[in-house]
Amino acid sequence: MSLSTKPIHRAWWKECSVYQIWPRSYKDSNDDGIGDIPGIISQLDYIHKLGVDIVWLCPSYKSPQVDMGYDIADYYSIADEYGTVADVEALIRGCHQRGMKLLMDLVVNHTSDQHEWFKQSRSSKDNEYRDWYIWKPAKYDEAGNREPPNNWVSHFQGSAWQYDELTDEYYLHLFAPEQPDLNWEHPPVRKAVHDIIRFWLEKGCDGYRMDVINFISKHQRYPNAPIQDPHSPWQSGDRYYANGPRLHEYLQDIGKILKEHDAFSVGEMPFVTDEQEVLRAVQAGRNELNMIFSFEHVNVDHGKYGKFDPGSWELTDLKSFFERWQPFMYENDGWNALYWENHDQPRSIDRYTEASEEHEGVAAKMLAVALALQSGTPFIYQGQELGMRNVPKSWGIEKYQDIDCLNHWKLLLKEKPSDTAAQKIALQEYQKKSRDNARTPVQWSDAPNAGFTAPTIKPWMSVNDNYPRINAAVEIHDANSVYTFWASVLRLRKEYKDVFVYGSWTVVDAPSQDIFAFTRQFDDQKVLVLCNWTERSLTWDPRDNGITATKDMLLNNYEAPAEALKRFSAHLDPTTYPRSHHDATQNIHLTLTYSPLDPTTYLAETSSAAAGATTLFLGTTRDTFEGRSVSQLSYTTYPPLALKTLQTIAEAAVHKHQLKGVSIAHRLGVVPIKEASIAIAVSAGHRAAAWRAGEEILEACKEKAEIWKREEFVDGGMEWRANADRDAEGNAVNKATS
Repeated sequence: MSLSTKPIHRAWWKECSVYQIWPRSYKDSNDDGIGDIPGIISQLDYIHKLGVDIVWLCPSYKSPQVDMGYDIADYYSIADEYGTVADVEALIRGCHQRGMKLLMDLVVNHTSDQHEWFKQSRSSKDNEYRDWYIWKPAKYDEAGNREPPNNWVSHFQGSAWQYDELTDEYYLHLFAPEQPDLNWEHPPVRKAVHDIIRFWLEKGCDGYRMDVINFISKHQRYPNAPIQDPHSPWQSGDRYYANGPRLHEYLQDIGKILKEHDAFSVGEMPFVTDEQEVLRAVQAGRNELNMIFSFEHVNVDHGKYGKFDPGSWELTDLKSFFERWQPFMYENDGWNALYWENHDQPRSIDRYTEASEEHEGVAAKMLAVALALQSGTPFIYQGQELGMRNVPKSWGIEKYQDIDCLNHWKLLLKEKPSDTAAQKIALQEYQKKSRDNARTPVQWSDAPNAGFTAPTIKPWMSVNDNYPRINAAVEIHDANSVYTFWASVLRLRKEYKDVFVYGSWTVVDAPSQDIFAFTRQFDDQKVLVLCNWTERSLTWDPRDNGITATKDMLLNNYEAPAEALKRFSAHLDPTTYPRSHHDATQNIHLTLTYSPLDPTTYLAETSSAAAGATTLFLGTTRDTFEGRSVSQLSYTTYPPLALKTLQTIAEAAVHKHQLKGVSIAHRLGVVPIKEASIAIAVSAGHRAAAWRAGEEILEACKEKAEIWKREEFVDGGMEWRANADRDAEGNAVNKATS
């Protein structure tokens, strides 16, 4: 019997996983120190064994390599150092022979300044290619000094406008000056892009990853951006070029071509957080993109003034991203692109965990589970399947090659030449966040240069020092390796594709700063995914989080699933986990229970011949909250900690008011409307002490007890709250301090 009422739109690309290759650092086949396409072909069996379905080839077109291939000089040719068009055709065949597809990169927000289009465009204002790019006249201040057309900042530091003396105008470059932006308002530009798309699709390419595709439509006024960084003359203009007014028109034109070939598409879309705007790009039936790369979770460690400004985050910050987008996409026929790493991001072990060398393997496995078993298409970046790490902390600036990083360093030296403290912080941030972290050569073996190139050849970029212990040659034969575990995760996703691909997603234990847990459900199949985000052993009680039974343990990164199931299932037995505390000397009784509260029991517990008054308070679930209809409440806690806090509260009340008995009982799990969630019974020598003590205990419980509730509304929404979030009148408590 089917339990699902939501229509399921199945698609081949939803069931796939993607392996991203950045060719320069993948495998060198001709001993020139640079990875190439024949090197990729030589490792197709390794990729296929991992269990992925699609290979994504990062830009390998002809390029001056100012931005490592994202500055394209010819979309129809392959860079000499990478190979030839014939090599790409061989790569396509090799993928198809193994049942895999090939995804190529489409970089059409900008070109290289060495592209023939731009050479023609900058040659004169009358050239037929002039309008293929965005040219604007200079502005002048009161003193007659020439200034750029506006104050937009480039993503690679400095102004986003470059002055060109030949025609006395500026051109827009949202990235490097060598990467001028195309003018998509000009119809010949769009036709040229469509021709490029068709060219590679007709050669057998199965789709595209589209670089900063939401930048292609700009607001045509090109106004100044508001001041966000008072320390810089250049400000982020993203509100005027990210998701511009004609974006969806342009994407639908591309979508028509892709649909003709049943091709895959994923768009890189920075600065987009509006749910409806995202939905317009990926919703089923819109025929724009299959999915997009969001950036909120990879910006979690950024500071106030950008990537290289120190930032801090907590696990709940990361979880909030998934809590928002996972249910939203599921309910609205959208789709998520799941990734921790890519060519622009640091290694996930170092960004998202604090794993030591001892725990790096299990950390990598945990991250694999947390990513690939969510709702969406998982993307694995080269080396991620091995657990590769960030560059060594010992690296000096001379080791880095990332243009973003180097431009930031140049600007820092210019503005703060003597500030050694700022320079030290910058180097620390580069080690954490530079794109070079993802671009060190893949570690194939423990041979010199990690087997990436010949032992006597200097690689284009230094190999990470840890290659003797982290390398493919060791891992592909190790049943407990990160590589083998990734293969198991991807195999599990396919074996249970109904639940892992098409199932719903619900967060579990949302307030925890140590645990990332969620459930996936499809009809009567339900799976709990439980990830410990620390290096510590944690006790986590399934019953406290609504898990009352388990059938099978599908995967575990420490021990055999059967052994893990025994250990996990023990927590489902109430006798193994204390949820009560009784102190006969002080007549204190504390109870945490999944059963309905029994006032008679609590009155009997506090009964005393010396008592002249006994009070009982019951807090019940009401059917509305702030105008919204409530369906039920759900409570969760960590019992040992909560019981300790309740004991402290009760003992303080006994001593202060000379009480004869105290009983505090709190309901866990689901509490329906009208049922009690907390009961407090107090006996004292006189009624005044009993009244005061009961109220003080209640307020102390709300303020201090580690018990969280989830309000579930009739309209389908839900919110997690701590009890301390509301005062006695139900008003929100402002916890801000000055």
